Amino acid sequence: MSNRRQFLAAASAAGLAALSAGVPADATVRRRRNPSLTFYGAVGRVSGSCHLLETSRGLYLIDCGLFMSDTPDRDENASFPFDPKEVRAVFLTHAHADHNGRLPLLVKQGFGGPIYCTDATRDLNRATLRSSLTVGEGEGRSLYGRRDQQKSFELVEVVPYNRRLSKSGVDCRYTDAGHILGSAMIEIWADGRKILFSGDMGPDGAPLLCDPTQHRDADAVLFESTYGAVRGAAANYEAFGRRVRAVLDRGGSLLLPTFALHKTQTLIHLFHGLREDGVIPRDVPVFCDSPSAQQATAIYDAFPQYLDPAAKAARAARGGTLFYRPGFYEARDDDTLLTHGNGPAIYLSTSGMLDHAAAPKHLSRLAEDPRNAVFLIGYQAPGSVGHRVRSGESPMRLPIEERFGPTRYDVRELKLEVDTLSGFSSHAKGQQILNWLGGFDSVGPAYVVHGDPDRAAEMAAGATAMGVQAHAPREGQSFEVTGERFAPGPAPTLPERRADDFAELDS
Repeated sequence: MSNRRQFLAAASAAGLAALSAGVPADATVRRRRNPSLTFYGAVGRVSGSCHLLETSRGLYLIDCGLFMSDTPDRDENASFPFDPKEVRAVFLTHAHADHNGRLPLLVKQGFGGPIYCTDATRDLNRATLRSSLTVGEGEGRSLYGRRDQQKSFELVEVVPYNRRLSKSGVDCRYTDAGHILGSAMIEIWADGRKILFSGDMGPDGAPLLCDPTQHRDADAVLFESTYGAVRGAAANYEAFGRRVRAVLDRGGSLLLPTFALHKTQTLIHLFHGLREDGVIPRDVPVFCDSPSAQQATAIYDAFPQYLDPAAKAARAARGGTLFYRPGFYEARDDDTLLTHGNGPAIYLSTSGMLDHAAAPKHLSRLAEDPRNAVFLIGYQAPGSVGHRVRSGESPMRLPIEERFGPTRYDVRELKLEVDTLSGFSSHAKGQQILNWLGGFDSVGPAYVVHGDPDRAAEMAAGATAMGVQAHAPREGQSFEVTGERFAPGPAPTLPERRADDFAELDS
């Protein structure tokens, strides 16, 4: 990237020479120079997706996400290894923070071009960025201000699925990635090459959304490795329903720590279905205590065109709303939740690791009754309350965040049932991704991102075994897109193993 300015100057000079000879500038540059990819995030790790595409028409970013870890490094997020003013446009795959979280910072540091995304991503992007800024301001660690955030919203330009469009000097097409509402795979045509960014791919057959789009050709393809090279078992929602029913039948309440975006909506949809099928009683209330989850749920209900056929049918049968039905309560204050009484209830609390908001309060109230249960359905970082709960620590100090005043601590014996459930991640497993790659007629090199080093290397080895040149890039590494292609063979059969904590990280 150190020679970027020289490259652009050379490209410009080539274009002028072509024009003086009566030849279209793009054609000459296309023969002279291939586009290149440089990886500035989500390599050797899950977070911080930020891929720079250099072409004769300028520089383009695909995603601009936050780096996240157990001990976030603010400095790591505070700057970019390129000049934001030189970026012509951003193509956004979806509205998770590790993909969109630094867009306002990019604007703050000089970016002023369009940000392309689907309409659902536009709305979820606003919701998630506003929520993260509020938290950041409260903790004194904001990377940008409200004005930067608002300007980033104003730069958004909506694009539909399945239409090839000319945007900012290149052609692009967005297709369904099946990860969260409005998530997209992005094809970009530049300098005679086609590059496919898969974004985060959702699992086949999951509730609510359509399966990821099968593509057929590309000169380069990027895909994730969150799970690594594993087959895994599909989620068994009937078994999940029976386990929920067992808790309720013994007079207990259930706590489900979850994420505000997508996992909460999936669970609400599942609980309505379990009621309709008679698996759980209709009179057991379901509480959701998070304003951000409530906002995301409203957005999901506003875009029925992105639902899969089964969810569309359920929405019609439920009177035109998928989520808001009798027995579902958007609790907006602690009193509604904590004075419900002693009857069985289901609590969805959007602190996935039980550390924040109302989740520790629910746990404190439910902890010492063995009829109750907490089901852990996501990543539990070492040191988190959820990790300590799963490890069997008891008694336990629980951090209780008060609306006004300092955090207090409750000490509780953990007598409730603790269970860990897999299969609720919105990421495709490795076997599905390699099967998807095997569905291509021809494909250029594969670049494996969005996973720790071991998992990325596993997936690269899997692609190589299919006859596809594959790389697990390093931070800052660049590759030229030459147009060389391969005919992939069938995907190898990967080992079956239970998803571990890391694999259930929904980002």
